[in-house]
Formats: sequence, C-alpha cells, structure tokens
Amino acid sequence: MKYIKLWLVILFLGLLGTASAQITFFEGTFEDAMAKAKKEKKNLFVDFYADWCEPCKLMGEQVFVLPEVGEYFNKNFVCCQLNVESPENKALVQKYKINALPTMLFLNVKGEVLQSINGTKEPAAFVHEAKVVMGEALSFEKLYEKVKKEKKNLDLRQELLLQAPAFIGTQEGYNREKWITRIESLFDAYVADKTLDKMVNPEDFTLLTMFHQQKDKNDPIFDALVKNYQGYVEQVGKADVNRYIINLYNGYIISLCRNGKVEYKQELERLNGDLNQVYGGIPFGDLTAFEAVNFLADGYYNLYRKNLDVFFENMNKYFQGASSTLTVNNYTGPVEDLFSLYQGNIPENAYPRVIPWLEKALAFPRMSVLLRTRVLCLLGDCWKETGDRTKAKQCYNQAFIVSAEIENKQLMVQLQKMIQDRLSVL
Repeated sequence: MKYIKLWLVILFLGLLGTASAQITFFEGTFEDAMAKAKKEKKNLFVDFYADWCEPCKLMGEQVFVLPEVGEYFNKNFVCCQLNVESPENKALVQKYKINALPTMLFLNVKGEVLQSINGTKEPAAFVHEAKVVMGEALSFEKLYEKVKKEKKNLDLRQELLLQAPAFIGTQEGYNREKWITRIESLFDAYVADKTLDKMVNPEDFTLLTMFHQQKDKNDPIFDALVKNYQGYVEQVGKADVNRYIINLYNGYIISLCRNGKVEYKQELERLNGDLNQVYGGIPFGDLTAFEAVNFLADGYYNLYRKNLDVFFENMNKYFQGASSTLTVNNYTGPVEDLFSLYQGNIPENAYPRVIPWLEKALAFPRMSVLLRTRVLCLLGDCWKETGDRTKAKQCYNQAFIVSAEIENKQLMVQLQKMIQDRLSVL
C-alpha cells in the first residue's frame, strides 16, 4: 500500500508540474480578470484569438505551453484569452482595434495598453516583450540608443542585432525601411569591428544566417565560413552549418545559371577543393558530389536558356544516378521552375517528359497535403495536354479528395474551385 501511495504522490506532483509549466489562462470574463489583476497588483496579458486562426493555434501549441514562458507569465501577469467572435467580446475588440490575429496586449489595471504584439513570436522574443513591459529589459529603440552611445560594446551590438528581425517585422512603411537601413549598416560595422575569425560561435552564426542570405562573387563571409568550417561544426552542429553553406552556394550557382554566366563551371571546381569537406559527406547515390551538382547546374543553365532537350538530359542523368538519395522536392523543384519560366504554358513536347518526375514525386509517402494536391493538379494538366483525358480526370478527382484535408479552409475552398474548373473543361 505504501508504494501505491508513493506513486500517487509522484503522479500528483507530476500533474502539478505539468499544469504550471505553461501559461495558465484565467477562466472568466475580462472584467473578472481585470479585478484579479488589481487585487494581485499585476498587469494583464490578453490573447485575442479565433478558432479558425492558424497562427493563434501555433502560439497556443508551440509557445504558450513552454515552461520558460509559462513560469514568467504566470508569475508576473494575470493572463486571459478572448475569442474575437464571441458576442460578449465585441466591445473590447472595437475598443482595442483588433484588426488582425493573433493580437496580444499587455494592459495595466486601468485597461491602458502598455505593449502590443501582432502575429506570432518566437519564445525568446515573446518573453523579451514581457520583460520590457516589466521594466526588466530595454525596448528595441532604447537598446539602439544605448548601442549608439557605447560604440565599442560588441556584446551590446550583438544583442541588438539578434533582436532586430523580430522588431523590424512589426514596422511598416517608412519606419520599416528606416530600420532596415540602420540595421544593415550596423551589421556591416559589427562584422568589420569584430572580424570574421572571431565570429565562430552560435550567436554570431545566427547573425550570419539572419543578415547574410546571398553569396556574392567575392564573398569574405562565405570564404570565412568555409575556412572555419570545423570550428563552426563544433560550436553550432554539422547539420545547421552544412545547410547554411549549401543554401548560399547552391543559390549562387543557380543565380549564375539563371543569368547565363558560364563562370558557374569555374565556381563548381570548389567542390573538389575547399567545399569537399561540406559536400563530400552528402550521399548522391552512384554519383560523386561534383558529378551530381554539375548535372544540376548544367540542367538549370540550359533551362534558363530554354534549351529544354539539354535540360531534360542533364536532369534525367541526375535522377538516375542519385535515385536512392532523392527527396520529393528533388523531383518537384525542377517542374515548378519549368512551369514558372514559361508562366504555366510549357512547350507541348515537355509535358510527357515531366510526367515521370511527377509520378516519382507522388510515390513518396510523406508529403504535405498542399504539395500533394499541387502535384496531382500538375500531373492532371500534363495528361490533359498529352490527350489522355481519362488519366487527367483521375488526377483532378484525387486532388479534390486530398485537398479536403487542408487545414486552412479558405485555401481549401479556393483550390477545390480551381480543380472543379479544370474538371469542367475535360
């Protein structure tokens, strides 16, 4: 019996821990929540939401439930949620001008707005907003002024830069452009003052991914990443470092191919040199990294020159050689690029050559509902253009059924109408 009692105590404590490890929202009216805030001498945190609002659900499922969020908010605020579609909340929605969701407000006991948050927030940024309200952290504007005064304080500049994207996302029009210009200039100065070899740490790596999203021809930041590759791997992790370097490099190669610059061939020689430490460990089936990326680059170069025979030849060599390592996006990406280049009306002889790629994509069991709907529609278009209306109808009907699982109901209705329009002309 004593062991049973012990387990009941452990279970009870566990349940208490679970309950307190997330934001505890007051169950009652707004007026009751305000009265509770006055009694406890706290400010009020109000989450305005709607049942159909996906970003609202995202905050509820991924941010409000985190222990570090719950502990801070439960300690410092009386928290309540108000459904904007409930009749009893209509006056509050009008009073606080709730025009977009989610909107979250920090109010004092007089009902005055201390701070507002529009849209989703990362957990750290969300808690930071609360700390600003509590006077435990500086607002972004005040932190910027402090940075201007303490020009040699690199740690302070780093803190400001890390907060910058979230802050800029709340700005509009001239203010937004003003802050973008300021922060870009501040980032350039930060890199110059700190020097790249001293930026091999998780915080500065995050800054690089935020503010350096495109490789240039002579790019000291990219070259420093490759030079200090092992250090970044140790500090940040191989997967994140590889992803960043590959995105920069692949994007640069594609931009060269898109603009018809044959120097992409020379740039690809780095795959046998300093970039081998990154690409050498990536599986490409029967192909080496150099062979695989060359097939892709040659394919895209000829796609943007509209040499479709060479485009299909190179892409098929890549698909055949790397077949065992490919993902659904490897097949759908070139198709989307092809249709985009021709604004949805690709040459007649291209339709039958695209069909095998789309069928390979559909063979993958794990695919988002939205992507599967899109691929089925594209496949239906291809079958229709090749004259097989029976297979086209099958694809459209299947796309209609799959689209019913899309969570965004407005988008689902739009897609289903588009599918029905396609079916009506068969």
